[in-house]
Amino acid sequence: MRLLVLLLLGLITLPAGASEQVKTVLFFVPEDATVPAIADLTQGFQRTMTNEGRGSVVVNIEYLDMGWFESTAYERALRDFFLVKYRERRPEVIVVYADATPFVLKLQQELWPRVPLFSIYNDAFLVDTLPRSPSVKGNWADLDIPGTVRAALELLPDTRHVALVLGSSLREVAAWDYVAREVRAAAPGRELIALTGLTLEELRQRVRTLPEDTVVIVVGFMQDAAGQSLVTRDVTRLLHADGSPPLFSVHGTMLGSGIVGGMLMDYGLLGEDVARRALRVLRGEPLSSLPSGALESNQLAFDDRELARLGIPTRRLPPGSVVRFHEPGLWERYRWQVTAFAAAGLLMLALIVVLLLERRRRMGAQRLNGVVLDSLPGSVAILDSGGGVLRANPAPSRIEGPDGLPASKHWVTGGAWLEPFREAVRAGHGGLKGVVELVEDVLTRRSHEGVVEFRGLTPGTWFELRARRLERSEGGAVVSLVDVTPRKRAEEEARQARDERAHLERVAAVGELGISIAHELNQPLAAIRTNAETAQRLLQRTPIDTVLLREVLQDIIADDQRAGEVIRHMRALLKKGQSQYAPHDFNELVSGVVRLVGTDAQLRGAKLTLHLFDAPLPVWGDNVQLQQVVLNLIINALDAVGDVPGDRQVWVSTFRQEGQVELVVEDTGVGLSEELLKRIFEPFFTTKQEGLGMGLSISRSILEVHRGRLQAEHRHAGRGALFRCTLPSA
Repeated sequence: MRLLVLLLLGLITLPAGASEQVKTVLFFVPEDATVPAIADLTQGFQRTMTNEGRGSVVVNIEYLDMGWFESTAYERALRDFFLVKYRERRPEVIVVYADATPFVLKLQQELWPRVPLFSIYNDAFLVDTLPRSPSVKGNWADLDIPGTVRAALELLPDTRHVALVLGSSLREVAAWDYVAREVRAAAPGRELIALTGLTLEELRQRVRTLPEDTVVIVVGFMQDAAGQSLVTRDVTRLLHADGSPPLFSVHGTMLGSGIVGGMLMDYGLLGEDVARRALRVLRGEPLSSLPSGALESNQLAFDDRELARLGIPTRRLPPGSVVRFHEPGLWERYRWQVTAFAAAGLLMLALIVVLLLERRRRMGAQRLNGVVLDSLPGSVAILDSGGGVLRANPAPSRIEGPDGLPASKHWVTGGAWLEPFREAVRAGHGGLKGVVELVEDVLTRRSHEGVVEFRGLTPGTWFELRARRLERSEGGAVVSLVDVTPRKRAEEEARQARDERAHLERVAAVGELGISIAHELNQPLAAIRTNAETAQRLLQRTPIDTVLLREVLQDIIADDQRAGEVIRHMRALLKKGQSQYAPHDFNELVSGVVRLVGTDAQLRGAKLTLHLFDAPLPVWGDNVQLQQVVLNLIINALDAVGDVPGDRQVWVSTFRQEGQVELVVEDTGVGLSEELLKRIFEPFFTTKQEGLGMGLSISRSILEVHRGRLQAEHRHAGRGALFRCTLPSA
């Protein structure tokens, strides 16, 4: 029993994870720990290993100081040191960053020839220099120098000179030709000023005398021409303090040291990504299973203070840019204090206004009481709880009672206001039944307020009646009657004009698809002729093959139906008439339009891809108008990719959302700027040389009538535009 208790106590006090074998990761970095980029990289690596390794991983980081000590003797001393240090210690994974790779590869062959080595270079072509071995794997995290140069020129388009800063260490000197070539390619037409092979003081003097229309790209300055070891971020601070031209860089650690920004490498994020890949190897995955290619750790980031100093508006920043070091203004710093003072002032002002208005109301109450009803638009009557008229102004003369007299004859104090309407309902004018029901509901307190529109007894007239319950113990109601005939006529004229514009837009769209339509008709007609000739030859045979002849005739019928469908579809699009609302399958409407424009897409050299939801999508509306919207969006997408070199893609997709049906049309065209997104749906606004600027405006109007919505967006993946159309599900 005592033995059992001791065993249980031992299990309880056993540390969590003691059963797991502790594994070692050896991480080689080429620079000293004081270099900011190296510090962020190793901290991100160590943090991820600690958090996600769950205490089963020990990380040893070796800083090689290769940027400051580059002699062959130093490298031999490093080799001898590591041979002694690690001869009896074998890591499970070796991780090496950038320029430390060649040295560590030699060390691996001497000490740990079968230990997996994972290398991260700064350029893709260097990965190809790695040996072909199952124990070696390479990726790259590219310093996007062209991206930084392009961002600088976009923010400062008047730039005429690009100055490139690079130190005098052996690695920096070796990299000069490659870096300069990338800068020249990203800044065509600009003069490249080489700031390399200089001491620190010479660099500062040269930067102070640069032309005003210059931007400075700081890639690195680990060592000057006098052999002085430096930290690039400290050098950048000195240049900024000297009043240099705008500074840009490729290192995220430089942000805040005086640079405007650029396409910056986030070394902390890179360290986290590298650590997760190393953990996969520790857990048993082979190196070959790790993804190849680039580690994406760059982002466009800018210093808000530098943007403000240079007068660069944030709207000029490239899409997706991150702005840091935003300095809050007066409102952001003292929001609550300003709000409190403003609220107190407004409260005092409101009290003064209320007192003045109350005094004025008291003085003019009697005078206003006599004229208020006569000043209201339309006709107003105050009714008691039984529907009797307490007070009223004249009713519209075009409202006639069933006895032929104007309703104003009944619209008098003491009269029964509802009686003319009840008599009209009894005489067969069912359109006035809603008036009677609404007023009765308000008078009997079943409803508080309501509105109803109805046709007048005189043909072509329309009226709007509003009824609201009086908040008093005796009950009653206020009813107002307004002649809305002009508004109704204007709405009808607007609807007719919209339908006319939509019809013209459909005719124009069909005209653009002439070749596609001819192709669609030519295929079945050619098949009909071929099958008919085949049938003639079969009839000349003896005996006649009736089975084969029947198949040929069936093919002729099917091809005739196909041609007929194309013609009927075109007639429906070209037909001019009243809207016909009915239930439809949205998938069928979309696929019909895609079939119609398929040949047109091929002639344009574009690939049109259709993705339909895997179940019917019922909608309620006019099928011709809805197909017009789809046709307009697809033709616009094909126009957008027409002048774009390379891959021309248009995707048409349907989805089902919560209570809604959605159509998404994407393209890889020129895309939409922020200004275009604001104006794209304005009538007569177009980006096409031969466009009228009515297609998208009409499409949005059609969808609004169908209780739907149309919106334009940037594509989230790559270039191009995205149009999203939503309709309520039937």
